[in-house]
Order: sequence, then C-alpha cells, then structure tokens
Amino acid sequence: MKERLKSEMKEAMKAKDAIKLATIRGILSEIQYDEMQKGISDASEADVLAIVQRELKKRKEEVEFAQKGNRPELLEKLALEIAVIETFLPQQLSHEELKAFFTALKASDATINQGGAMKALKEAHSGQYDGKLAATAAKEVFG
Repeated sequence: MKERLKSEMKEAMKAKDAIKLATIRGILSEIQYDEMQKGISDASEADVLAIVQRELKKRKEEVEFAQKGNRPELLEKLALEIAVIETFLPQQLSHEELKAFFTALKASDATINQGGAMKALKEAHSGQYDGKLAATAAKEVFG
C-alpha cells in the first residue's frame, strides 16, 4: 500500500491536484514517523492500513468540529480529503452487513456477549468497518 501511495502522489503532482497531494504527503509522513518510532525501515501492510484509518478518523472528527464552528470552507476541503483517503481503504462494511454478521454470530453461539462479538468482528474483518458503526450495530443486536 505504501508503494501505491507513492505512485498516487506522483500522479497528483503531475495533475497538480493540491488537495490529493497534501493528503497523501500527510499520510506518508505519518507512516515515516511511525517507522521511526518503532525503529523499523518498512512498515507492514497492517501498520499502513491502521495509519490510513487513523487519518480518516481524524478528518471525520475535524468535520464534526467544523460543523459546530460553522466553517463551510473547511467542510469542503475535509470532504475532498476524506474521499482521497477512502480510495486507499478496503471496501467498508455497511450497517446492515455488520448487523447481519452480529445476528449470525448470536445465532451460532447464544452465550456470546457484545465484547466477544466485537473481538470476532475484528478477527474476521480487520480494517473493513467503522468502529462507531460496528458498536451501534452490536448494541442493536445484543441490546
């Protein structure tokens, strides 16, 4: 994924796409910082995926603050950055898919609780869901 980010950055430079370029540079910078902190030369795919997800989460939180602060110009920029970041993530599970997963899990193991279900979801679909959405779906199924 790191190589894909670098090639997309080169394309953004050629296309003079400032927002895409700045977003990808920020992600690559976070990856490099993470590698320095861990003392490694090349981050694993799982580490890179976690960093991309963390950057997406940051942008989504910024959107909430921009809405509260009535900053429409910032909202537009953040929406573009979120769109760029989402292109690097695997297809995310929808609320209905998460709910179906939890329902099937509950049917197969009646003793499982919400915490165990979230752990099973992480093992089965790591990086493919939004944590808040998964927690909401789990609450609906497990009460």
